[in-house]
Amino acid sequence: MRLTISGAAAALLLASIAPAGAQAPPAPPMMMMGVTDWSGFYAGLNAGGGIASTHYNFKPSGSPTTFHSGTFEPGGLLGGGTFGYNYILSPGWILGAEGDIDADGISGAKNCATSLYNCHAGSSYLATARARLGWAPGAGPMMWFVTGGGAFGDVNYSTTPGGTVAATHVPSSGGDKAGWTVGGGFEYMFAPQWSVKVEYRYVDLASNYTANIGLAGFNFHFNAPPPPPPAPAAVPAPPPAAPKVFIVFFDWDKDTITPEGHAIIQQAADAYKAGAPVQIQVTGYTDRSGSPGYNQRLSERRANNVARALAALGVPRDQMIVAGRGENDNRVPTAPGVREPQNRRVEIVEP
Repeated sequence: MRLTISGAAAALLLASIAPAGAQAPPAPPMMMMGVTDWSGFYAGLNAGGGIASTHYNFKPSGSPTTFHSGTFEPGGLLGGGTFGYNYILSPGWILGAEGDIDADGISGAKNCATSLYNCHAGSSYLATARARLGWAPGAGPMMWFVTGGGAFGDVNYSTTPGGTVAATHVPSSGGDKAGWTVGGGFEYMFAPQWSVKVEYRYVDLASNYTANIGLAGFNFHFNAPPPPPPAPAAVPAPPPAAPKVFIVFFDWDKDTITPEGHAIIQQAADAYKAGAPVQIQVTGYTDRSGSPGYNQRLSERRANNVARALAALGVPRDQMIVAGRGENDNRVPTAPGVREPQNRRVEIVEP
């Protein structure tokens, strides 16, 4: 007897939420970027379902030359636990190992062979051990991933006589199977150490069972939350020199660095490399000619572009605090809607 299962499962969508800028005054807290920590061990729960197509092909023991074959469509739910480990390859790229085990309720039955027999197929558990490669744009909270590896489960199928052939014996078969699985999905870190995910997987258990499965779940990450910024060092005597401030100005409604701005960034990079390693602040600002929300996002893009330019000149990215302040803290106070060149800037502060 030969059994194969194929089909399609529904996918789920998760909408990410973009932060909105705050009104001033009072000034909002600085919005830190690129600090999502995906590394370390995690564990969680998942649940989902699958729809399959089962093929039956059998010969009753009382009919040595007669074969019966056909298809039917079982389906069902499954759910269980997940565990894994993530390793950061580089900012934005994550390599991991993941395993799960689920109670599998995908099964079904129908009258087959012109209603003379009852055909049934199903599985009670499904487990996988997989590698996973993820990409989190900007080292942020959304990670897209692909996954693949080994799959293990039981496949049980039977054909029993019915109707006018109740005395005919048809054997049952099945058992534990091993095969492979591939898939992909996305995971979103909605709070420190907590994430939700949506995933699709194709499973093939030694050509005896194939299935398309959709899963949703959540994970708890055991990595510690990022520590608070270090307390400022005590002021020695004599007092330290004043911090160095480099200001890069931008054209109206632009986040592109001008040639003059590149020259200022070069000076800042040279000053950083000439002294002892310190943590520098890269903060973006806008004038008040746009909406507060738009200005907040524009200031973040300006700060990120300057940070990338500094990194290209040899300043370590992990030595930068990159943030956007929108239309807050103007160099030249203005009324809303005023285009003021002095306020369209990124400030690089080196202690």
